[in-house]
Amino acid sequence: MSRRGVCRLAAHDDHPGVEISLPARHQAAFDLGVNCAQAWLENPNPGWLWAGMLVERDLLKSEPARRTFDVGFLSRLHQRLRSPGEG
Repeated sequence: MSRRGVCRLAAHDDHPGVEISLPARHQAAFDLGVNCAQAWLENPNPGWLWAGMLVERDLLKSEPARRTFDVGFLSRLHQRLRSPGEG
């Protein structure tokens, strides 16, 4: 049985940080997903979003780490897309 914990998404774009119930041992994979999404958001010519996501996530060895990467990646995009105060 996997030990549950939290992965932390830092505050950004006028949104508060959030704790997401995921195995804490995958915080590095979560952060990699967040950072990958942030790099895509900051690049003026980022290319295809899905391509950048898949290339990076495929470098992770385990499926749980890949899923945690996905959550981090999508959580950062969600932060950017939502207006402050919408949740």
